[in-house]
Amino acid sequence: MYVIVIGVTNLTQKLVEWYSEYEHEVTVIEKDIEKCHYFDQLFGPICQNGDACDPEIQSLAGMDRADILIVATKSDKDNFLIGMIAKSKYNVKKTINLANDSNYIKAFSYFGIDTVINIESMILRSIEQETSILAPWSITELNTNPKKIILGVRIDSYSKIIGKSIKDIILPNHSSIILLIRANGITDTPTEHKTIHSDDELLILTEEKNKNIMLEYLS
Repeated sequence: MYVIVIGVTNLTQKLVEWYSEYEHEVTVIEKDIEKCHYFDQLFGPICQNGDACDPEIQSLAGMDRADILIVATKSDKDNFLIGMIAKSKYNVKKTINLANDSNYIKAFSYFGIDTVINIESMILRSIEQETSILAPWSITELNTNPKKIILGVRIDSYSKIIGKSIKDIILPNHSSIILLIRANGITDTPTEHKTIHSDDELLILTEEKNKNIMLEYLS
């Protein structure tokens, strides 16, 4: 597999190390010649010096044969332009773009960027998980009809379900607990006789429309 990553960063270094471990070919496009030299010293001649917004630089990097493009600069405008050139001119199979500002997410998706990673949402989700009481965080959305989601929920010390066994917890229709994570971090299979304790985290499969009803019951 051939992977192109835009920009020399700490994240890029981790990506190159990971892809190289599995013997994938990687090229990094970077404007700063000194950063290019640094990466070439670490990994061999893998860096293409130049502006990735320039189609000629993308061509020199072999964008026309790239299986994956990862665009993660600090400029959303550059990220958008780089991704669009790669998709429209070089027909890259999969593009993964970083969106620093959530306002860019719709634009990325509308114009065909395959995967958009929003930094604001990731930070917010981390804060919610660490500080919120019974604040759900979305694990994933399923392509079903009606739409289903998997949520993570942390149970606080005032929840009415503490001390109850799984079989006695009455969730909305088409909802189920699929994983139980204890306060000490140990995962537990949610069989019907398992009991809920304070600070346990539940992974719950439910229909999106039932989310608020479910949370009200768990509080």
